[in-house]
Amino acid sequence: MTLLERTVRNIKVPDPTISEGIKESLLTHHGIDFGRLTDTLVRYIRITGERHPAPPQTSVVISCADHGVAAESVSAYPPETTLNMMCNYLVAHGGAANAVANYANANLIVADLGVNADTAHIPGLLHRSIARGTQNMTQGAAMTRAQAIKSVEAGIELAGICADRGDRCILPGEMGISNTTSSAAIVAAILGLSPEEVTGRGANISDARLAHKIEIVRRALAVNTPDPVDGLDVLRKVGGFELGCIAGIILGAAARRMLVVLDGANTTSAALVAHVLCPDCAYYLLASHGSLTELSQPHALRRLGLTPMLRLDIRLSEAAGSSIALDHLRQMLCVWDALDGKTAGADGIHPAVLESDANADESDNIRLKILSPDGAAIDACQYRLDNLAKPIHSLGYLERIAVVLAGAMRTPQPPVDTKAVLILAARDTALPAPQSTALAAMCSYAGIPIYVLPLPDEITESALICLHRSIERIAKDAPILLIGMEEDGSPDLRITSTIMTAAANARSLIIPADEPTEDRACRVCELYRTVAPYILHIFSDMIKLDANPPIGTAGSLAFGIIRAALHILNDMKTFTEANVAVAIDGAGAGRQVRD
Repeated sequence: MTLLERTVRNIKVPDPTISEGIKESLLTHHGIDFGRLTDTLVRYIRITGERHPAPPQTSVVISCADHGVAAESVSAYPPETTLNMMCNYLVAHGGAANAVANYANANLIVADLGVNADTAHIPGLLHRSIARGTQNMTQGAAMTRAQAIKSVEAGIELAGICADRGDRCILPGEMGISNTTSSAAIVAAILGLSPEEVTGRGANISDARLAHKIEIVRRALAVNTPDPVDGLDVLRKVGGFELGCIAGIILGAAARRMLVVLDGANTTSAALVAHVLCPDCAYYLLASHGSLTELSQPHALRRLGLTPMLRLDIRLSEAAGSSIALDHLRQMLCVWDALDGKTAGADGIHPAVLESDANADESDNIRLKILSPDGAAIDACQYRLDNLAKPIHSLGYLERIAVVLAGAMRTPQPPVDTKAVLILAARDTALPAPQSTALAAMCSYAGIPIYVLPLPDEITESALICLHRSIERIAKDAPILLIGMEEDGSPDLRITSTIMTAAANARSLIIPADEPTEDRACRVCELYRTVAPYILHIFSDMIKLDANPPIGTAGSLAFGIIRAALHILNDMKTFTEANVAVAIDGAGAGRQVRD
């Protein structure tokens, strides 16, 4: 029996008994609904077989290989970029994979599955090369069946290495120029879809190159006619060595009861191959984010029965989205431990309560002059992002967050340790016990101080001045203000507008931290155009929970996304620093430079 056969045989459906009643306990007993995050928590508990598993030790595993179809000019980057990026990970330490490994406190593993170069000189590289790239799939099969099996078994071996070092989670990623063409062909072959339905822009190619790419996928499918019920046949004919490796990582992880968090179209297409080989592997998968431009991913996720929890518009399979999903899972584990009584002393929040300014009255002069965000800092930040070693605009909302924060803070490169605080504005400053406990657990995990801002029973000019002064005091020490407000049904926006104009006046980035605050922030944006550039709608735009979590808790989740953006901005290297080839087509051509 082969390693692949033994692995598939060892994959079992997780026993749901251990998680019985957890979702109902959160919803009914504690009155807390985190939607998809609750489902994620339950899935991980089932995988581990433990009612209170520890936050998972994790590895980011980047599989690298070249593709023969690159000869058809379907990418915005030249073929040597695969080698360039592999050196970037291990020599310059400046790839997105490096940044997210830092962010997630994860081990980084980089493996050569078939790069078209001599890689013996690269320090720390795992050598698992099957051949120096696949064959051109428009002229026949990309690899032999034996090579397909070898690539999958290499992934199984990598999963075993991770399991043996104590990992309980793997974030797979890949590097291989033109591999989105293979991914599109894999999804089309298995799901019976047309090339138009599954082919996206990859590394932001031009319209002309996209039309050509669609025709290349069509030609590869016609030449090879992959068998959709034979995962190895699909992989052999239109796949890549690194995609086979990721499929093997998924199978190997499932056999060792480890969670795998998918990140983007390429890892999802590889999961589809693994699913054909063993459908039960899907119980060990988690979808992190949905892609707006890689058309194959939503189709593949539906077949896998997975729903992403984030919408980040990321087009880069280096674990950027999956690391954020992991961060949110870790927060949920803290919440569950606290609510279920495992965490000693988890008795809710002990915030700093802001005292009213007894000397404030109508005669106080509030100097309100909200300046526009710093345009020079925004331009410089965007230029740096465009010239980090990645496809241009490929990190979607993470880039937008970095740019908005740069403008607010008036610096092109806000540091990784930029501080945030959570402000709870409420008339009743004593939250219900379960909500208080959940919020305390999340903010403790994220290192976010909590302030309670008591709201006045009567809205007077002096009361509004007190609110303004309180926000000013906090903003001196924290450039990011996460604001949660109780839902009182009042149409009066004076309190909300006072809080948010004061924050904008202090040049703080404002993050609505729950649904009621989000709704009010949108109304403030309509009324006060100068405040709008300082409000970032992370909860409504980027986090997809299908639920309305308790007051303030979405702020902690949002701060996790902000931290990821800051790691990207600070930890990645430019094309020049990393010695990586720049774009030769699409939006990056001419904008990306290498000195």
